[in-house]
Amino acid sequence: MIEWRFKPNSRDDMDVDPIQGEFFTTRDIDNISTAVVREGIQNALDERNRGEQVETVKVRIYLSGDKYALESKDYLPMIETLQPHLTAKSSGLSSLPDFAGNMKFLVFEDFNTKGLEGSPKEFYVENNNDKIPHNFYYFWRNVGRSGKTDDQLGRWGLGKTVFPASSKINTFWGLTVRKSDSRRMLMGQSILRIHNREDDKKQECGFRPYGMFGNYEGIDCFALPIEDESALTTFEEKFHLERKKNSGLSLVIPFCSDEITIDHLAYSVIEQYFYPILEGRLEVEVGEEEIRILLDRNSVEQSIEKIDFNNLSNNDDKKVKTKENLIRLFDFAKWTFRLHEEDFFKLKELDLKNKPRWNKSMFADEEGLNVCRDKFDRGERVAFRIPLKYCPLNGISKTCWYNAFLEKDTTLTNPENLFVRDGITISGVTSLDRGLVRGVVIIHDTDLVRMLGDSENPAHTEWQSDSRNFKGKYVDGKEALVFVKGTLKALYERLQRPIEGLQKNLLIEYFSIPIETVEEKKQKDLPDEIDLGGDEVNDPEIPIKLGKRRPILIEKINTGLKIAKNPLAEDLPESIKLRLGYDVPRGNPIKNYQELDFDVSKSPIMIESSGIYFTKKDKNELEFDIEDKSYFEIKLTGFDDKRDLFLKLQ
Repeated sequence: MIEWRFKPNSRDDMDVDPIQGEFFTTRDIDNISTAVVREGIQNALDERNRGEQVETVKVRIYLSGDKYALESKDYLPMIETLQPHLTAKSSGLSSLPDFAGNMKFLVFEDFNTKGLEGSPKEFYVENNNDKIPHNFYYFWRNVGRSGKTDDQLGRWGLGKTVFPASSKINTFWGLTVRKSDSRRMLMGQSILRIHNREDDKKQECGFRPYGMFGNYEGIDCFALPIEDESALTTFEEKFHLERKKNSGLSLVIPFCSDEITIDHLAYSVIEQYFYPILEGRLEVEVGEEEIRILLDRNSVEQSIEKIDFNNLSNNDDKKVKTKENLIRLFDFAKWTFRLHEEDFFKLKELDLKNKPRWNKSMFADEEGLNVCRDKFDRGERVAFRIPLKYCPLNGISKTCWYNAFLEKDTTLTNPENLFVRDGITISGVTSLDRGLVRGVVIIHDTDLVRMLGDSENPAHTEWQSDSRNFKGKYVDGKEALVFVKGTLKALYERLQRPIEGLQKNLLIEYFSIPIETVEEKKQKDLPDEIDLGGDEVNDPEIPIKLGKRRPILIEKINTGLKIAKNPLAEDLPESIKLRLGYDVPRGNPIKNYQELDFDVSKSPIMIESSGIYFTKKDKNELEFDIEDKSYFEIKLTGFDDKRDLFLKLQ
């Protein structure tokens, strides 16, 4: 029997409403089109056919528009057994579409991919490392559990939930053709909330949120895929699929969100996946009714002209790139493909015993750096090869490499940051905060791709050290993330040529300096014996030029000290190094420090902090990055209150 079924709740079940759709409403995704494009293409790239020559992944995204929207007589039979659940008072659907009207839909198809491999009868998989494919099981029968391996883009098992989230009835269908056996299978899924029907099939404990469309052989709720060729052909014709016998996966989203437009879809493809498109690894066709926008390495620049940029949101939270900006970005990306090893400035490897951290020793080749500075000053592009420590827990440390590129672009209004991990643009990561500069970081190394992928949030827009897939998995992992995210800023600052010669006004903003007026100069030039008379109380005030406020305040407290942000300060450093020592009768207190005096990493020294991240705690030295520039504070206590404590800040 082909129908929709939701499993009834039992009294011993925990009632849990799905919340995974919230992961795709982040500040970096202002339109659901972006989430659909990001997740759909990511899944396609993960499942691309791999062999001696990797095939180009082809994706087709199609909107029916009004012209090809299905009439109710054509779609109602497909949702007849779903409707009693959709109309339930507690279904979670804020407003239902008019089921007497036409149904617009969205199609997402990928080609040159493997399809959903694995047995459709699987109901539980415990071991992901048995070398047996379980894609069908993980796609249809799991939420929050992923069967993807470490070299794939996804991790959370939540990406597919963006498809029902983009439907007004939280529903989608999927038709797959597998490369291994050419088997064609159709199923569907609807994600609601804990609910109950309003008819005679109402249950004592209601129904679970997940409903499945498929072929049911018994009275239970275990759906098998539909494989009847007649039913599959009818489905393909109704929704204008181009699947036929080609391996891959076709998804159909009924009553798709009004936010999803051809312009948003095409722009999102370019913004999120411009790099693999220009590399030739990805081709995408976006269409609506008879309109087609082809995005491949040869046509992407011309296809931009078909996008109506006036229909794209351009608010403060989501800046839309202009056509001209995209053309320059494409030219920049194509330049990176033509580079050879000798075109890169290669930074010096760091000692693997230390935490990843930007420092001057990485730029030891001063002559080579000056060449880069000259090129950058002339407006030429520069390329860097950057080493990074990679060490999985209980593994062996090694150095991996990634690339970064910078160029000046005076047409920009703000610095442009782009971080690309194995083809996917991580849109929530920024580094450059000043200068009309475009910077691109490209990570292809398999181990770095794995590590950074583990740190990503479900929407793949940010790298987060507290991600469940990342935390505790890598030695110095958090420091590695800080290092990568700071790449473009560190390189840009190093490209600034040091000021040469005596700078008389270098510190003028840090001190209050009286400005001598013309009248005062005249008075100063008069002989000393002349008395000008007058009441000195009414002498004109000397105008003062105020300097910058000290960025931090230091206060003595019981058995220690407190360091905090100066609330009046505007400019703060990125990081601070603190060295301490007890006063000595002769010599420098810091240089005469002895381990028997104290160790900041051990008792009795106690450290309380907020708004900062420590990168070093060792003996008499502390180093930390300022994470919250609105307020931070550190309290150090436990020192000998009978000795004077000296400190040095850098």
